[in-house]
Amino acid sequence: MLTSVVVLLAACLIVSSSAWAQQSLALVIGNALYPDASVPLTSTKDARAVAEELRRNGFQVDLKENLGKADMRATLAAFTGKIAPGTTALFYFSGYGLQANRQTYLLPVNAQIWNEPDIARDGTRVDEVLAEMNRKGASVKIAIIDAARRNPYERRVRPAPMGLSAISIPDNTLVIYSAAPDKLISESNAAGSLFTNELIKELRVPNSSAEEVFNRVRHGVSQASRTEQIPWVSSSLVAAFSFSASSTPPPPPPVVTPEPRPVPPPPVVPPEPRPPPPVAEQALSAERERTLKPHETFKECAGCPEMVVIGAGEFEMGSPDSEAERSPEEGPRHPVKIGRPFAVGKLMVSRDEFEAFVRDTSYSSDKCWTREDSRIEERLGRSFRNPGFTQEGNHPAVCVSWDDARAYAAWLTRKTGRVYRLLSESEWEYAARAGSSSPFWWGDTISTDKANYDGSAAESVNSVYMEGRKGEYREATVPVDSFAANPFGLYQVHGNAFDWVEDCWNNNYRSAPSDDAASLMGNCSRHVRRGGGWNYFARALRSAFRDSRPAFGRYSNTGLRVARTLNQANR
Repeated sequence: MLTSVVVLLAACLIVSSSAWAQQSLALVIGNALYPDASVPLTSTKDARAVAEELRRNGFQVDLKENLGKADMRATLAAFTGKIAPGTTALFYFSGYGLQANRQTYLLPVNAQIWNEPDIARDGTRVDEVLAEMNRKGASVKIAIIDAARRNPYERRVRPAPMGLSAISIPDNTLVIYSAAPDKLISESNAAGSLFTNELIKELRVPNSSAEEVFNRVRHGVSQASRTEQIPWVSSSLVAAFSFSASSTPPPPPPVVTPEPRPVPPPPVVPPEPRPPPPVAEQALSAERERTLKPHETFKECAGCPEMVVIGAGEFEMGSPDSEAERSPEEGPRHPVKIGRPFAVGKLMVSRDEFEAFVRDTSYSSDKCWTREDSRIEERLGRSFRNPGFTQEGNHPAVCVSWDDARAYAAWLTRKTGRVYRLLSESEWEYAARAGSSSPFWWGDTISTDKANYDGSAAESVNSVYMEGRKGEYREATVPVDSFAANPFGLYQVHGNAFDWVEDCWNNNYRSAPSDDAASLMGNCSRHVRRGGGWNYFARALRSAFRDSRPAFGRYSNTGLRVARTLNQANR
């Protein structure tokens, strides 16, 4: 009998271990030997290194090299055929990639490209691979594309634009390109791909979410290439995912032992009751989340930002042609529908809140663009802890890059188990306007008793707007709860510090989304800032004002405000 039990337990352990291993699948393709290429790529070397690192992280890896058209399609079909509901599926490709008709295609080594239709005929579309992974039920989809090197067929066909195209992705998907859309990167050298080398380095950092890994890769490549190569990241993950977590199998089933004869327990003296944590600092239950109403607030952990629920609605985005001091980037004005409620930080993320993230993750920054001695320069030794002026813990965290802001949101997601992110540009303007159509939520003019900006006479041309009056220039930030909140309950949507939003930069709204989606097309090496800052002029604080900065740049007038996706589908 004992032998039978042992055999049964062993069988259970084998099945459990096998099932766990199948939960994380990866297909790694390295295509290097393109006959039409002037210089062979190091793609096979890069692919082998990635495959080895993924195996260390618990993935079952299929590694394929120098695939022709038929083999590449058969390999992809075999890979997606292994995906079962709940699987984590990862696809890595290193080789040549081109775009045609705003679609991204990965090329087999025997591609015969003489015109644009040949790209679609011989190539494999990235979005179709992701769609098939999604159709098979993969819970997490990850694509890592080290492509977009100079077109080896450009004497025959030179698609415009060059490089890869941004793509729409399914839910719970994370994609990274080795370069921004519409950009090329140089051929790999003997040392291997800069992008893949950074990726492997970051995959070895323990306790990092996938989004943190990709954001650090982006920052590392950008720095190493002096911004010549800036990877592009797109995410729709709705739960935190860690590469290293997949390498830890679940605990084995407990060994069953005969229970001893029961003995009457001694009298139990109940402990002193402890009051439960305040509801306002617990992650929302599904039922509570479904019943949230506009203007309600919540806070999901000690130190987390306080969030305000914003209801669905419609508004006109951008400035009308009649608005004073508008710029072409603010148009054309267009209707936007915010179709679902969401939550927004009542306040900008404070220094104390950002400090908790930095302590918990060992995140670091060592330089920031600051204005000192009448010069604006990127200075070493400046950071959110030392932005060049005195701050308290309740001031907004500044010297925060777009990459830093997204890493903070990913940390909140991991900490709470709920989806935190940056606002889209349309969500930001909708929340800032709070039903208004005037330049500021309160009306047509502004003064320094309503917001923090440079309202001094020192810059007389810009220190007033319309009939507003001049005021003081505080030369620093002020506490995040200063001044009055707008009708939606948000503080400082005008002034004090800019907010990063998710969107890539476009210099007009001609192709802008008409809903709450972020724009992932355009110049994705730069991202949009909204709201104006303490050292900016009056017109930059208008609801419609927008500008951009590089994703890795840190500025002493720029911080963040987070958003929270709400699940209210069953209301």
